[in-house]
Amino acid sequence: MIEKSMYRYQFEYHKNYLLNGIMSFWEERTKDIEYGGYFTCFDKEGNLTDQNKYIWFQGRQLWTFSALYNAFGDYKWVDLARLGRDFLIKHAYAGNGRWNYQLDRYGAVRIGTASIYSDLFVLSGLAEYALATKSDQDMKLIVDTFDSIEKNVYDLDFKDIYHNVWNPKHKKHGLYMINLIVIPIVSRIIGEEKTRPLVDHCLENILYVFAKDEHEALLEAVGRNDEFVDDDEGHITYPGHTFESCWAAIFEGRRRKDQSIIDRALQIFDWAYKWGYDTENGGIYSYRDIKNEIPKQFDWNKETNMSWDDKNFWVNAEALAVTATAYAERKSEENFARYRDISEWTHEHFFDPVYGEWYAELYRDGSIKLSDKGTIWKAAYHVPRGIMIAMQEFQRLLMK
Repeated sequence: MIEKSMYRYQFEYHKNYLLNGIMSFWEERTKDIEYGGYFTCFDKEGNLTDQNKYIWFQGRQLWTFSALYNAFGDYKWVDLARLGRDFLIKHAYAGNGRWNYQLDRYGAVRIGTASIYSDLFVLSGLAEYALATKSDQDMKLIVDTFDSIEKNVYDLDFKDIYHNVWNPKHKKHGLYMINLIVIPIVSRIIGEEKTRPLVDHCLENILYVFAKDEHEALLEAVGRNDEFVDDDEGHITYPGHTFESCWAAIFEGRRRKDQSIIDRALQIFDWAYKWGYDTENGGIYSYRDIKNEIPKQFDWNKETNMSWDDKNFWVNAEALAVTATAYAERKSEENFARYRDISEWTHEHFFDPVYGEWYAELYRDGSIKLSDKGTIWKAAYHVPRGIMIAMQEFQRLLMK
């Protein structure tokens, strides 16, 4: 049995890690004081490599800074959040509940409404900011964005799903996953009566459509009629995406006091951990083929030339979050060992003790593949969120 003193140690460890190991890297250098919003692309040492404003990350960092304020009550975080909120409101909105994908530093649109994920991440940021400031100033934008997302999630012919590539044969797990993370935040602003149907829809798809018992895996793509598709893309499972869906489902099960949701999510987590964990080298693989073949690259992995056995920052940050959450639900030695292994391995291999933050990509053996701290795919989101979730899960155990 794990003693409460260990819970307190883990809570304090992750609190310090979050604030002094990760956020200290971002706190000053991310601010664009002159034009507003955030810089998000930095090399290993923290030198700026790209001044463009990627709206995914403007929205994601708005969420992060707002969530840090909501967790710790330090006004410096809400001040940072306001910098991103004001830039987004002024420059990024395309109208009709849609948000542009990429702007230049000054706010001019470079890529328009290419991705529903821009809409979702801005929505999560605006909702968390509204909770932090107790303000309804963005209520209409929040409602309009939610309405647009809800309509488009149900439309299988909606094509603005970049970084996914729309395919008439498939529907993609990532869309349902992000909704399950974002919409419960929004429900606290606009009410569960309005948001519950979409959450139910995404939860059902994640737990019982994309998760296939006969394969003991949550698949990244299924057919439009919810069937298994026996092709290269239909064989892919992303451990990182599965981990995100699992902790989000557990959180939803807690809100509803529905143990069946939690139990199903924990079952799927067990599958994903077995697919993802590298028993030889430690850490979590980027993606797997459920037929145990060398998987083809699709979507983000293809765009970044990510090998299936590379160790990517966000996948392993989500492993940290879900292993802590799984342990908090079922306090078994096995789940604590999983959490401890991921916590120790990521700190040893991803964390840069000199300049702070995690490297973006590692090879299978844990050596550095890409040492950048911020890229067009990485900002202050997955890593601080994963550490924050771990911290809060041990805090929750302390309070029991």
